[in-house]
Amino acid sequence: MYEVSERYLAFGQSSFIKEVVIPAGEKIEKLAKEYPCTDEIQVKVQSRPTAFLSGLEALIGVSVFLGTWAGTKFLDEIYDAKIGPAIKECLGQYIEKSGNNKKYSLSIAAHKRGVDSSVLICCVGSSIEEIEASEAHIPAALRVAEGFIDSDRREAIYLFLIDSGRCNLEPSIYDSYEAALEGVKRMYPAKLPTNVARPRG
Repeated sequence: MYEVSERYLAFGQSSFIKEVVIPAGEKIEKLAKEYPCTDEIQVKVQSRPTAFLSGLEALIGVSVFLGTWAGTKFLDEIYDAKIGPAIKECLGQYIEKSGNNKKYSLSIAAHKRGVDSSVLICCVGSSIEEIEASEAHIPAALRVAEGFIDSDRREAIYLFLIDSGRCNLEPSIYDSYEAALEGVKRMYPAKLPTNVARPRG
């Protein structure tokens, strides 16, 4: 059993909102009607995209309820077959236009009925290929997350960051999605220009 929320995570520049978030969001909302959430209020995600200053150019993510943390059926039937391609079509065009010298994230916020904690998996890369290399580690992150959640009963967001296929399976823990997103941004500090002329004097 799995459900797709109409609410989704996103942040980025206005061009990213227009070219990726709005069209991808429409596809997510359409899919959510096929797999509706029975209790949408439990999805504690800020749906409005926000501006930011970070080396991570942009993020878009889907929020889902899984029957089990393994989530293999969801990943095969919904994410790999429907959600991922729909988002990556828009994101790929944006990356090609904006340049692959920046970082982008496609993310999954995973919830389970009767469990207060949830999992945020951010697949990061400078290209669709690097993001897809990161996506390959989603099942492992979900399996590891189950162990943390079972042993730690507090209500929390377990953040797994997978960058260009490199995965640290020790999650960062936050008390809200807003805090988790800010944490992701801080992991990619903005780089200042190195060719700024020094003042004469």
